[in-house]
Formats: sequence, C-alpha cells, structure tokens
Amino acid sequence: MNTSVRAISRKMTLHFEFTAAKAAASGLPRVGKIVIDRGDERQPGPSTVSLQTPNFLKYTRHGLQPHLVREVAAELGSMPKATRIQLEDFLGDEIPDYSGIGEQGMHGFVALDRSDMLVLDTLDPTVVSRSAKSSNSFMGIDSEGGTRRLTPEAFAKLADQLKPDIVVPLADYVEEPLPSLTQGKRISKSISRSAKWLEEYLVKRQHQSAVFAPVMGSHSPELREISAKKTEALDGVSGYAFNDTSLALPFEHKLRLVQQSLSALNASKPRYMAGASAPDDAVRAILAGIDLVDSSYPYAVTEQGFASTYEFGACASSDGSATHLDLWQESMFNDFGPLVDGCECFTCRNHARSYIHHLLMTKEMLSTVLLQVHNMHYYQRFFDAIRASLASDTFAQDAKRFLEHYCCEPSDRPAGADAASCTKKNVFGELETLATQECSPTTKIQRKRHAEPL
Repeated sequence: MNTSVRAISRKMTLHFEFTAAKAAASGLPRVGKIVIDRGDERQPGPSTVSLQTPNFLKYTRHGLQPHLVREVAAELGSMPKATRIQLEDFLGDEIPDYSGIGEQGMHGFVALDRSDMLVLDTLDPTVVSRSAKSSNSFMGIDSEGGTRRLTPEAFAKLADQLKPDIVVPLADYVEEPLPSLTQGKRISKSISRSAKWLEEYLVKRQHQSAVFAPVMGSHSPELREISAKKTEALDGVSGYAFNDTSLALPFEHKLRLVQQSLSALNASKPRYMAGASAPDDAVRAILAGIDLVDSSYPYAVTEQGFASTYEFGACASSDGSATHLDLWQESMFNDFGPLVDGCECFTCRNHARSYIHHLLMTKEMLSTVLLQVHNMHYYQRFFDAIRASLASDTFAQDAKRFLEHYCCEPSDRPAGADAASCTKKNVFGELETLATQECSPTTKIQRKRHAEPL
C-alpha cells in the first residue's frame, strides 16, 4: 500500500510515497520515493524527476562535485539523481544578479543534467565554525569575498532566478558551543526570525519550487517543539530540513534534538539532515527516520588521501574493523593490488595502490580524482545496501551489527544495550579532520602527514 503527501504549487508538485502506510505513520526507518513534477513540459529534459529514499544528495563545491568533472562523474554509474548546491559558494564581492541566467536556471548555469533533482541550500555543511552575525533584516554569511548580508528579499530573488527543484529557505542558524543560561533569548529570536523569513518567502516567491522548511531550536527541546509547530502551521511546506552543524555537541545529542522536533511534525513529509553524512551518523539518522543526508563524507575521505573500505549489511565482511586505507603509507609503494579486492569502481578496475600512492607523493591532481571516484562508489554502494536491508526488513539487525563492528568499544557498552546509543570510537572522523585541514593532498604546499593510519 502506498501513502503520499502532496505539496502543490502553481508549477511544481512534490509527492513523497512510502512502500507501507506503517512507515509514514510511525516515522521510523522507511523506504520511500520523492517524485517532483516540474509542471512545465516546454523545458528540455524530464518534466518529472524522482529519488529513492533513504538516500544522499551529491555534495558540491561551486556547483560541481569535488574532483569530478562531468565526464569522470559519468564513470560512477547509477549515482542518485539529486544534487545539493549551497548559495554561499556563489557569493563573491557582492550579492550576484542572475536575472539573465535563462529559463534553465542553476541547472543550465552549472551544466547540471536536467534529470538531476536540484536542491538549493544556503550554507556548506562542512563548515562548522562561522563568525558572521545575523539581524532581523539579513543573514550574515562568511563568503570568499568577505562577510555578506543576505536579506530575505535577495534570497527570494536568487531562488526565483536559479529555479531549483527544492529550496531550503533562509534561516537564522545559531552559532554556539554549549548550552548556557544566556542563550535562551538568542534561540527564541532565531526561531522568530526564521519563521518570519519562511512565511515571507512562501508568499513572495515567483518560481514555485518545493520547500524544505528549516526547523530551528538549537539545543533546547522545548524551543525545538515550538519551532516545529510554527513550521507545521504554514501551508506550502513540502518537507523539513535540519541543520545543526554549528552545535558543538556529539552527533547522538544532535539526533535526539532532531527527534524532539520530529515528534511535532507531519511524519508523511520527507526529512533532510545536514551534517549526517559519516556512515555511522547516517545509519543512526536513518534509524531515527531521516530520509536524506548530504554526501560530504566521501570528499573528506579523499581529502585525507584515504580510500573507503567499510561495508554494510549482506556485503559486510567480518574481517577487521578498518573503515579506510591510508594511501600515504610507505607500504603502498610496492603494493600492486586494487584499493579494495573485488571493488568494481573505475579506479579499482584500472589502477593499483602503488600508482595512487605515487600520485599523492608527487602532488598530482589525478590522485584525488581516482580516490573520489572510489569513495563515491563506496558511498553509493553503502546506501544501496541500506535500502536493500530496509526492503528485506533486516535493517535493525544490520544497523546494530554495523555500529557494533565499527564504532563500539565493547567495554563501554553494557550487556543488552542498544548499539545505536553506545559509546563510539571515532573511526569515521574524516569530516572533523577536514574542518581543520589547511590544504588538499594535491596542493603544492608541503604539510605533515600522518605517520600511522588514523
């Protein structure tokens, strides 16, 4: 039986269909499909695009997948047809004007195939520390051209010009380390501002993209519930977005806060969570009912000079608990095997560990290209396995086994405890390393590398 929710606008229609009514009602891990009817058959490319869930949105920088030009990305095969672009990448010395961009909008501007579902957000999920401040009339953004003040009116104008399939409207995200008595007013103010900006956007927009509303509330469960109820009261919201990357809290704590918000929201609408791309975090998020995450994790792995080796579900091996292979190690010099035995990605079919080690040591750009091809292939396979596990009704067991195998210190977990809440080893810590990394493996600037695998 299929259930669906429909968010109707003048031109675009978003459907979210579940494979079972129980999944929609419970909000638990679910298999579904997002379908967007663009409503304009005059445009080139498909008028309808779809995405199986749970899934990931392809992470981009300046509109392109890192290290992958379009011809190389084609080697990745059946990647999800969904791309996330953050507006802050396009804010230079001044707020841009894309009035002459054409009817294809951002798709045409970055030469993105129209078969891809395009999601427009504001901030890069890999940037966890920000200094720009917001006010009632603008959102402060640290851009490459300096601090920019993006007003709700300017954002709505840009979204109309760029014509994304899904838009996450402007919001006043709170930058804070830990809860304190002085921050309650700041959180309440962010909720009020964000709700006001969202309502204004829904009224003033011209291009009727589907809207994923930002759900606010920071570290306060009570204020998160208030924000969720404000969001739920608005017409024209197709789904929900959770962006708590600026909170200096463990991911498990952030996820509990998101679950507090979910309890007050319509379970039949899709949920997107930024900053949940590490495999262990993605598994925990899907267990909580999240449908979409970003894919910044493979990029972070590539930026360390690593190749992914983790497995999920039926394809998982009981041999070892390593999540990656460090190609910087001297042992790679004379290792002529593929990155991972049995891997069918372009890199593993054509190149040896020794060659990629050589490319890294000589700072050749091809090293990160080949690593990104492999790491994205592995990430796709990871999500394929998750959906297969959900379809076969074994996801709870497979998730428990995955988290225990890679993340749990057995001595820290009481007998019978849920693996999803165990004390974890930080084996998927590449995103944290990326946040402090000064340059890429292919940058000519010399930097000290790890003497031992992380």
